[in-house]
Amino acid sequence: MFDCAIVGAGLAGLVAAQYLADRGLSVTVLEARDRVGGRVENRVLSDGSYVELGGQWIGPGFDELQAIIDSLGLETVGLPARGNLVVRLRGQALEVPSTDDKPALTPFEVSDLGQGLLRLRRLAERLRDDAAWRRANDAWLKQDLRRWVTTNLRTQGAQRRFGEVYSAAFGPMPKGATLLEGLHQVNSGPDLESMLASNGGLHQKRVSGGMATVAEALAAKLGDAVRLRSEVVRVEHDDRSARLTLADGAVVEARQVISTLPPRLAVAVPHVPALPAWRAEAADKVAPGNVIKAFLIYDKPFWRDLGYSGQSSADEGAVRVTFDTTSDNSDRGHLMGFFEGADADSLSRRSVTLRERAFIDSVVRTFGEVAAKPLSYIERDWAAEKFTGGCHGAHFAPGVWTTNGPILAEPEGVLHWAGAEYATRFNGYMEGAVRSGREVAAVVARNLA
Repeated sequence: MFDCAIVGAGLAGLVAAQYLADRGLSVTVLEARDRVGGRVENRVLSDGSYVELGGQWIGPGFDELQAIIDSLGLETVGLPARGNLVVRLRGQALEVPSTDDKPALTPFEVSDLGQGLLRLRRLAERLRDDAAWRRANDAWLKQDLRRWVTTNLRTQGAQRRFGEVYSAAFGPMPKGATLLEGLHQVNSGPDLESMLASNGGLHQKRVSGGMATVAEALAAKLGDAVRLRSEVVRVEHDDRSARLTLADGAVVEARQVISTLPPRLAVAVPHVPALPAWRAEAADKVAPGNVIKAFLIYDKPFWRDLGYSGQSSADEGAVRVTFDTTSDNSDRGHLMGFFEGADADSLSRRSVTLRERAFIDSVVRTFGEVAAKPLSYIERDWAAEKFTGGCHGAHFAPGVWTTNGPILAEPEGVLHWAGAEYATRFNGYMEGAVRSGREVAAVVARNLA
């Protein structure tokens, strides 16, 4: 019998396993896939370069993840190139000089900010053009503008940058300013979206060789404790131990269990006795993110010759943000973008060829015909991955995190849960997965002492 069985060999599971192993406890990590890393994954291309199909950005405050990278002797690299950004608005591509004097945004914060500004502009247009809608929503329009911002922009970085962009356009946001007043400003002042690029600089780091090398190095230290192709299909538990049945019929016994599966996948595994009904109900409200991460590979990074960084944002199209993610060992150009939300949901049911065409059309409208003939197209539809069910991370419905988020991570006897979705800080990020894995492992170690 193991001291602890860990379900999932993503960052949370591997960090938890190492923490316990370092304290002399016996662990086994059960991974359903034929690789480690979970939502961190590399794909090696024909020229020996690579693309990162999952998490890759190391943002400000990712101290725990950075410490692990340093301890493994791995190196980090910055963005491949600097240059101007391109913002596509209402069919027109605008070149905006990048700036280095603003705090960094992650790619997801850039996307969040762009979508928030787009939503605000559409509301302003409706206010201007639909008097009946204005009268019907009078009370709602009188809400505090800051409240609307925090409700409609998910990330703190995007919320912060929104304030900076708004202040640059209209002056400091008055205390108590209403959404109605803000929409009037938008209709009468400069286009906020055209200011996005100059205030949305991206200054992230990546691991040389890809984030997958971190997971692989952690797994290598654990050796035979990591078992691939080991899908857990049933969990029997009492107040002293648990029995985990694998898809091949093998049984693993452990005194404690840490599951690092996303909430919906975690509760979908049959448990005997059954988990409390509230846990399944809460997990059902935590919708997984829906993202297709895609790459266009070019014979060279043509955007650099044009003076561009490769970063762009658009108010329409299937792919609305792009980034230069050319690997440090390649002379080719790797342009990355996301199909997100409704676009990802719709296009995931269509052909790969159609998604490739949609991506190419988007970048041609941004960068011109020079982008029309990539060498190849690569993608990862995370919602279609059986053992993931979505990415970047789960999205808590309104009120779910406040009501049930903290207790979703609470143990159930010998059963524990860890991962990006369960983290109280950096929720949904790799840093959150690392911190959650370590914190839960500390609880398990105390229980086993």
